[in-house]
Amino acid sequence: MSKPDIERIHDFSRLSKLVSEHKRVILLLVSQEDCPYCHLIKEDIIRPMILGEDFKDDILIRELFIDEGESIVDFQGIEREAADFAHGYGVSVTPTLLFLAADGKELEKKMVGINTVEMYWYYLSEAIGSAIRKFKG
Repeated sequence: MSKPDIERIHDFSRLSKLVSEHKRVILLLVSQEDCPYCHLIKEDIIRPMILGEDFKDDILIRELFIDEGESIVDFQGIEREAADFAHGYGVSVTPTLLFLAADGKELEKKMVGINTVEMYWYYLSEAIGSAIRKFKG
């Protein structure tokens, strides 16, 4: 079975339109290339979630790399450094998961780091459920 890719985000203004049309929450994984915990969360949590189609009608999963030299287009259509964009959400550690509405507003408290994989799925599914309820409110 092939591993599903986690789509890398470069343009949040375009993603915003897609999210608005489909009424979904953005689950944003903020990561770095050489982050072993980022690889762990992708392999043990995010990719199995995509394969299992968990929450597929309610969330769009994207990955944002904040390595030096990475740039993105933000929700206002302005090009900026990816790390600066992430810092605007208080992200200083990778991996961090953000739960965002189409306008970039945080819907749920971010999940920072990863302690135990066994409990992580439970906390993630609770956070996703809460974000969806707030979004569809």
